[in-house]
This record gives sequence, structure tokens and C-alpha cells, in this order.
Amino acid sequence: MEPHQKGASIGRPPFLIGENYSHWKVRMQYFLKMQSEKVWNVVEFGWSPPKVLDREGRPTNVIKPKLEWNRGDNEASENNARAMYSIFNAISMDEFGRIATCTSTKEVWDILQVTHEGTNIVKVSKLQMLTSRFETIRMEDRENFGEFHAKLMNIVNSNFNLGESIPNSKVVRKILRSLPVRFRAKVTVIEESKDVDSLKVDELVGSLQTFEMTFGSPRKSKGIALNAIKDEYLGSECENDEKMLDGEVARFARKLKKYMKFKKYKKSKDDAKK
Repeated sequence: MEPHQKGASIGRPPFLIGENYSHWKVRMQYFLKMQSEKVWNVVEFGWSPPKVLDREGRPTNVIKPKLEWNRGDNEASENNARAMYSIFNAISMDEFGRIATCTSTKEVWDILQVTHEGTNIVKVSKLQMLTSRFETIRMEDRENFGEFHAKLMNIVNSNFNLGESIPNSKVVRKILRSLPVRFRAKVTVIEESKDVDSLKVDELVGSLQTFEMTFGSPRKSKGIALNAIKDEYLGSECENDEKMLDGEVARFARKLKKYMKFKKYKKSKDDAKK
């Protein structure tokens, strides 16, 4: 681990580790904006050294000598330097090797983005995969709602980081139709009492978490249900066993009665012969 690979703070940028790029990108954007909107602008729109103007006021290909820079030229250069320095302190030496020769923060940003997100073709492929995951994800019976919500929001945030936001109403409807049977009554109440299209995700999440806390965790509920089924099954078995035993005793009694009658009849017949 490198010396500056620590948690971010107001004065320290978030550190980029390969697998956390999507989160780093958002956090770094706001870290740069916190310095000033102009600092972020040089990342978004780029910066290049000012050029000498021709007689008609159009820029030429000749870089203006620094001694001739005006206040705006110097401010733009300083903003570019601030952004570059912030990113340099947020990456490893391996990452630095990719962007060491860059002079524009936008160039640095674009290289890191292509390195970790891929080209536009790769981004489209990732978005298609995320769309498929969003459509197919369901809350499992063994999960609690918090686990399902975390997985779903990871997909939503990954879409956002790739430049495609999923509307709030679509996320709300996805949650409602992805819940297991134990939430069915709650879903019905929500759909009948609220405007689903204007319902906020956070409001829905809070309502469902409260519902789950009230009725217990899925594992506990499942255990209680299994015990109830087991007791019912065992009780039914015992009742059936008792009925079977009573039936066998009754059949044996009938057979014994017939046998005793037969014995009595035979004895009477033998006595008559004597």
C-alpha cells in the first residue's frame, strides 16, 4: 500500500484502486468541484496553453509566452494544475505511468475513464448487461430486504456511473414487483394508498424495512413456519397412528369374539355326543 493510500477527507482526494473506479469517479468529481466549479470545468471541457492571436483576433498555432499571459490565462492554468495535482495524489504509481506525459486534466480524466470503463462500445455492452441484471434480479425468500436493496442499488449506481440514470419511478416499480410472497399484503396497501409514480425510493425503502422489522427476519419467520408445519405434521401423524391402532384393536376384538363363539359351539357339540 502506498503512503497516501488512505481514506479521503476534505483535504485529501479519494484514492483510486482499480476495482473501485466507478465510485472513485463520482467522489473525485465532487472533490474537484469542492475546490471550485472552475477547477472541475478544466476537467470537463479541457485546457490548453493560450495561443497568440492574429490581427483579426483569431488564435494561431503559436503558444503565447507566459510573460504575456493575462489574468484569465493564469487563472485557467492554475485551475488545470490544481486538478492535475489532485488526481496525481489519488492514483498509484502504475496509474501515474499511464498519464505522466499529459498536460491537460481532461486528457488525464479521459485516459483513466477508457482504462477502467472501456471504449464506448464496451460501455454499451456493460449497460446492456446491467439492464439485464436489473430486469432479472428478484428478492430471494432467504434474503432480508436490506440485502436485496443493496444489490439493486449497486446496479442502479453502476448505470449512473456509466452515464445512464434509471428513473426513480422505474426503481420503485422494480422493487414492488420483485418482493417475495411475505410482502404481498404490504405491496397491495402501498399500491392502493399511494401514487407509485411520485413515490420516492427512500420513502418506499423505509416503509418496507419497517414492515420487515415488525414481522421479523425471513430466517426467523421461516423457522417459525417450519416448526408450525412440523408440529402440525407430527400431530397429524400421532392422530393417524391412534386411529390405526383403534382400528386394529377393533378388528382383533371382532375376530376374538368370533373365535370364542366357535369354541363355545364346538364344546357344546362335543358334550352332546357324550
